[in-house]
Amino acid sequence: MKGWQSHVSFTPVIYVTETPENMVGATANGIFFVGKKGSQITTKTKVEGLSEVGISAIAYTGLQDILLIGYESGNLDLIQNGKIQNFPDLTRKANLPNKKIHRVFCEGNFAYLCCAFGIVKIDLQKIEVAETWYFGSGNDLKAVFDLTTFGGNWWVATNHGIFKADKLAANLQDYRNWQLQTALPQAEATFTSFGQSDGLLFTHDATNDRLLSWNGSIWQSRYSELKNIRFIKTGTTGLIVLANKEIRLIGKTGTTTIGNYPPENSTTEIDPRDALVSSSGELWIADFRFGLTHQSGSSGYNHLIPNSPGSDQISALEAGLEDVFVATVTSSSTGNPEATYSIRQFGIWQNFTAAEDPGLKSIKPITSFAINKDHPDEYWAATDGSGLLSFQKNRVNAHFNEQNSTLGAANQSCVVNALTLDNQTNLWYSNPTGKAIIGSRSVTGAFIPLPYPGLTSSNSKPLNMIVSASLIHWVILPDEGLFAFKIKGSTENIADDQFRKISVQSRFTNSTTSLISQFTGISAIAEDIDHQLWVGTSAGIVVYSNPDRVFDSGEFYGMQPSPDDGEGLFKPILEKEQITSISVDGGNRKWIGTAHSGVFLFTAGGEHLLHHFDSKNSPLLSDRILSIAISPKSGEVFFSTDRGLISWKSDATTGETSFDKAYVWPNPLRETNENGVTIDGLSDGTEVKITDISGNLVYQTSSEGGRAIWNAKNIHGVRVSTGIYLIFCHSSQFGISKIIKLLVIH
Repeated sequence: MKGWQSHVSFTPVIYVTETPENMVGATANGIFFVGKKGSQITTKTKVEGLSEVGISAIAYTGLQDILLIGYESGNLDLIQNGKIQNFPDLTRKANLPNKKIHRVFCEGNFAYLCCAFGIVKIDLQKIEVAETWYFGSGNDLKAVFDLTTFGGNWWVATNHGIFKADKLAANLQDYRNWQLQTALPQAEATFTSFGQSDGLLFTHDATNDRLLSWNGSIWQSRYSELKNIRFIKTGTTGLIVLANKEIRLIGKTGTTTIGNYPPENSTTEIDPRDALVSSSGELWIADFRFGLTHQSGSSGYNHLIPNSPGSDQISALEAGLEDVFVATVTSSSTGNPEATYSIRQFGIWQNFTAAEDPGLKSIKPITSFAINKDHPDEYWAATDGSGLLSFQKNRVNAHFNEQNSTLGAANQSCVVNALTLDNQTNLWYSNPTGKAIIGSRSVTGAFIPLPYPGLTSSNSKPLNMIVSASLIHWVILPDEGLFAFKIKGSTENIADDQFRKISVQSRFTNSTTSLISQFTGISAIAEDIDHQLWVGTSAGIVVYSNPDRVFDSGEFYGMQPSPDDGEGLFKPILEKEQITSISVDGGNRKWIGTAHSGVFLFTAGGEHLLHHFDSKNSPLLSDRILSIAISPKSGEVFFSTDRGLISWKSDATTGETSFDKAYVWPNPLRETNENGVTIDGLSDGTEVKITDISGNLVYQTSSEGGRAIWNAKNIHGVRVSTGIYLIFCHSSQFGISKIIKLLVIH
């Protein structure tokens, strides 16, 4: 979709299937195709047309040449001949609280969706529901995890036993026509899956972590040494068993155990989620840590991962001038959260774990970054229990905690957050587990605690911090408000500093009304280009137009922005929304993330809503926005959500003070390009006039920050003809002008 780019992770692969042309890997938020000829990799996400995120099953049927993708919501996508057709019927069933598709089984002209409430039979020729099978009455519906055929019968694995019915039986929609298999050792255990090998039907008894086989007359326990089984399936050469840290291929000629395939020198344990033996006899493994893993003959294993971050679980997001830094969270083999991170440079993602950087070993997740704008390869990271990390050239070069600095710890946990750098690259941080909750590390390397009065209560747990243009430090105290301080002399001497803790309050006054509101749940803060302070709360936005007066005596009030809808009424923007993030783009516009309603873009003062993106009207992965970061050079806006990362190409960049770098792209604009051109390298508010070679005015606009957009149409909305066009750029702010030539081909 125009303007959007997905950055979901393709590392944690959970499913693999095969089509005649491709091997297909699936993660929770996207799929990718590996061509059998040349191994070319292509991806599909919401941006490329998938209906949503939360993939829970995939299957391919060769009879109709359809790839089916099932979702946690009950939604279903069908990909045929490169086109995606959505089948949302299940999502509309209001009487079913859980509609998750656990497995898709295809036979003949039908697909059978194993769902959290039963089985839905889909006619693939008509693309409609043919039947729905239930395995209980009323509120006693069973969750179905797998379906297979064996001995002329249907076999269904549920969370309360296995059910069987003759394939030719009438009215399978009546649950009374299905028989619970009471001959099983524990008839109402949870069974996850089926597999067939050597004339036997196998099933996985998840309640008792064991495999059982059926020979047509009795159930028997098999391969009792196997533990921590995830599920089983039928392979081309026998039974495939997926366990916690191993795969077993069981066939007539014996058993092959695979317990290790990581890259060279990696100590990370494998985490297989699915596997198959392809039509050419090669083993393909969906691994949660190593991507789509491929064994070909005796050449070892290849790990195929499309260009993407290492994880969709994001704990921090920050943008440099051109790079994007994403802190991610992965789980160790013992289930403990570990720090990992990803960096996007020149469109390429680099992913770092303890395997690539030993400095990350045993480090708790990163909670924030502070980037040195003058030296982008130097940055800091705060952690949720492991202190403070310093990076150089994308490697940890120093680690500070309670043992080698003035940072404090509680219960062996050194929590650091709310990082920021001032204009002299001094680092400022909060340390909630320390005696001094706020501190600094100077450029000379000295740690300086700042024990300000009023920051000693248990409620003083800073969430974020910024340093304003006037050198006031603003610290978010989520449960209390804001803490502001300004260094007046030496950093070590807080006695002469200005500081104040304030509640976040707004005041509205007109000729008849005076309204004062107090806010809680303080969550976000940003200074805009006009040096106004924007604060996010659990009930909307508060703006301080005079933040430098915070140290004056008396109450300190902000105001709630209200849209200009022509009615003259006071209607504070987002007053019912829980704000999670605020970011200011090059045009001084405000990007505001919320906990439940996606993201909003407002004009500089909040008077007009320009865009509202949510998971229904856009490719946005989720309505829960965790943070927003804007790349000032490209204008690309990155949104981290609880489902992963996605970006939108904005029409605003940071403005320049000269036109030395001003240019237009693409140039020439060819007839196949319908998106128009972008003029970059301008100053904010640059007046842009476009004329033909004879001087006739074709179009005019002004830049948002350093960028202006022209759709190659004249003032009547008609695309201009082939020719040379002149782009006149003038900035009254800096008294500079420039003319750029553009060739348009129509």
